[in-house]
Amino acid sequence: MSKIVFYKLIFFGSVFVLTVLSLYPGNLIGLIFFGDDSTVPGSDKMHHFLSYLLTSTFGFLAYSDKNFFRLFLFLLGLGFFLEIFQLWIPNRYFEFLDLIANFSGVLLSFLLFVILHKKFFQK
Repeated sequence: MSKIVFYKLIFFGSVFVLTVLSLYPGNLIGLIFFGDDSTVPGSDKMHHFLSYLLTSTFGFLAYSDKNFFRLFLFLLGLGFFLEIFQLWIPNRYFEFLDLIANFSGVLLSFLLFVILHKKFFQK
């Protein structure tokens, strides 16, 4: 399996997991690890930031030969819509700071890839 195929599998798997975790009515991680879907282990905002940072990183690795900006917009849209959809899901709540954490993870990954791509991959 090539690196690109591996990165794509991780990226699409991450998008799927993010979607399931975001749309589950309650906290699925709390339910799995603590038996309580109202428990959020650790910092909720840090979870959002790291989830979107890692998902974005694998996306940019998988599509490093493509236009980063389209993927960047997709990831921002994903973070936005998954947070907005929580307005209609029982036991889930829209939080502006979650949205900021989502966007921050995507933005940091995007900026790092733009800088590193220019430095190492373009002549």
